[in-house]
Amino acid sequence: MIGPERAELVLRDGIVLVADIYRPANQGLYPVLLMRQPYGRAIASTVVLAHPCWYASHGYIVVIQDVRGCGDSGGDFEAFVNEMEDGAQSLDWAASLPGCSGKLGLYGFSYQAMTQYLALAGKGRRPDAIAPAMASWMPRDDWAYEGSAFRLGLNVSWAAQMAKLKAARNDDGETYSTIDGAADDLALRDLLIARPDLSHLGKWIEDDETYWSKISPGVLLRDNPLDIPAFHTGGWADFFLEGTWAADAAFRRKNPQTSHLVIGPWTHAPWNRMSGGTDMGPDAEFPVDRAQIAFFDFYLKGKGDRPAAVRLFDMGLRGWRTLSSLPPTADTAFFLSSSGLAAAMISDGRLDTGPSSPAGDTFVHDPFRPTPLVGGHLGTPAGFADRSAFDNRADVAVYTTLPFDAATTFIGKAAAEIEIASRSLGCDVCATLSLVGPDGAAKVVSTGYARIDDAHRALARISLRSICLSVPVGFRLRLSLQGAAAPAFEIHPGNGAFAPAPAIACRPIPISIHHGGAAGSRLIMPRVSDDVA
Repeated sequence: MIGPERAELVLRDGIVLVADIYRPANQGLYPVLLMRQPYGRAIASTVVLAHPCWYASHGYIVVIQDVRGCGDSGGDFEAFVNEMEDGAQSLDWAASLPGCSGKLGLYGFSYQAMTQYLALAGKGRRPDAIAPAMASWMPRDDWAYEGSAFRLGLNVSWAAQMAKLKAARNDDGETYSTIDGAADDLALRDLLIARPDLSHLGKWIEDDETYWSKISPGVLLRDNPLDIPAFHTGGWADFFLEGTWAADAAFRRKNPQTSHLVIGPWTHAPWNRMSGGTDMGPDAEFPVDRAQIAFFDFYLKGKGDRPAAVRLFDMGLRGWRTLSSLPPTADTAFFLSSSGLAAAMISDGRLDTGPSSPAGDTFVHDPFRPTPLVGGHLGTPAGFADRSAFDNRADVAVYTTLPFDAATTFIGKAAAEIEIASRSLGCDVCATLSLVGPDGAAKVVSTGYARIDDAHRALARISLRSICLSVPVGFRLRLSLQGAAAPAFEIHPGNGAFAPAPAIACRPIPISIHHGGAAGSRLIMPRVSDDVA
């Protein structure tokens, strides 16, 4: 391997973008793999992927570029705003590098994955293959907000990271220390909103549709042929899972033969066998780097076999399913039922195969002791965590099936439809789907969140994250409902303001769950046929 060698691209507006280039040891013509990222090119997605020198050793010219305003590149960084035009020019430049075989691929994780989509939306040379891992497709809906609620913890954390990088770039130690010293997420949010020169956070909270449309791959690529081979990598506990799922679906609709999907048991990072403190087994250590090389070899070099269309890690079996396509599913409903004590006794609430007599459960969301979120894509810890201890809280209503007497597989989008009533001016509801083992451990499979502005009596649909779950014989499903998910989401004020507020300004919110009879409260699961299972 030769490198890294420093290279520069002068954009049409005069801004200089800096890159490191890694080359194979032997002279010759090779495909180019380009990654564009904002964190300093030395990092190069190595929090989850192999170092660029490893990719170069497999016969690729690897280019890691600092995006505008980051690392050694010139200009000012604005999250995603310049990546379409800068990315398009970078594609033209990378394809013209000495030693390029004429084939160009893009790869990278998170922001580096979104730069792939945005470059594709530009008017430059089209890449010959892309490998986006864990990326947003519609940033407003699959990143900044969930169920109309602002993802406080995630958004503030990333905004602070980018603001600190700007402060360090400006040699502004005072601002860097101020960000580090913020008392909590609310204080940090207010600090970043007041500094639009440092942060995009204010625009995300303003929530302007025009702004979002200019940085959303799902909008910008709506009329794009999407005929480029794509290898999407996601994680069941990644906060961008729905973006991965939607992006793969968009490419797959255009050309299912060149669309490839891998979803493992992982959080956003790292990608290993541990998820939420649970050892998912040796199969969870999937060799993503080797899979990406095999993908690029097939499409950029004409070597090897076509990669599998779909590979999904089954969270119940703790092993992989290799499929020719995503299977058709049929909605299976489990109806909420109880004697009225589902929040007081973990054994009272049930998930039945049919509606029962009318009843209800009431719990109180207390802003001074908000219910924490455990497991899933935004909990602490994230992943396949055991939440059984939290299900015993009196501000959580819990509903559990009987043990399954036959193994059953669910793949796709799950949801909870909950009939809610509250005497407050609106409320939040967090839903968690868990797999309960014979030992009583409740391992989180998926979560969802919704902000309900008019909760005097409403049927709320809470979208859960997509799943691949086989329920073994003797195991049970559980749905847990709570009025907060701290600190992942802002606390609902309960005072009609519908605006972010500190806990001192928030009010307790009684929340009633109606079920049975004409009430429609139920868990909806995407069951696959037995021949697929």
